[in-house]
Amino acid sequence: MDPAAEVRFTRMYNDHYDSVLAYAGRRVGRTEAEDIANDVFVVLWRRIDEVDAGTQLAWLYGVAYRTIGSRLRGAKRRRRLIDRLGGLGHTNDESPDQIVVRREQDRTVLEALADMAPKDSEILRLATWEELSAPQMAVVLGCSPDAAKQRLSRARKRLAGRLSSRNSSITSTESTAKGGTQ
Repeated sequence: MDPAAEVRFTRMYNDHYDSVLAYAGRRVGRTEAEDIANDVFVVLWRRIDEVDAGTQLAWLYGVAYRTIGSRLRGAKRRRRLIDRLGGLGHTNDESPDQIVVRREQDRTVLEALADMAPKDSEILRLATWEELSAPQMAVVLGCSPDAAKQRLSRARKRLAGRLSSRNSSITSTESTAKGGTQ
């Protein structure tokens, strides 16, 4: 960064940090607001040449707005994932037995996913955890949307096969434990 831009950044930081922190603080908690304000000024550092003198604070608020939105979307995705994995999202209609069974099923799926090829597990995560469409997955993976659909279909079949074989081995183990034959 050239010296003039560095001086400009320092001036903007000194003039506007408290305002950006207050802006974020009115929308999220204090600790989160500090993180957001810091992120805003990291963006400013990289993009200082894009900021017009007359719109500095508005520009910074715009970055803060988008940063907060991104964090809220991320938190929402994490909550949905936790719900899917059975951590915190059980309904009051579920009995303790149902919760235990669901968590065991989730554990089985996660173990099967961990045993898969990285490309298969990644596309399954992109589709299920990140809820991306085929064109979006294609961008992430650097392939065509049709190729992404095909990869997802194949990965789902392989996951189903792994889960089927795990369930078969669990059933035969339980049968043996109860005195049955394999």
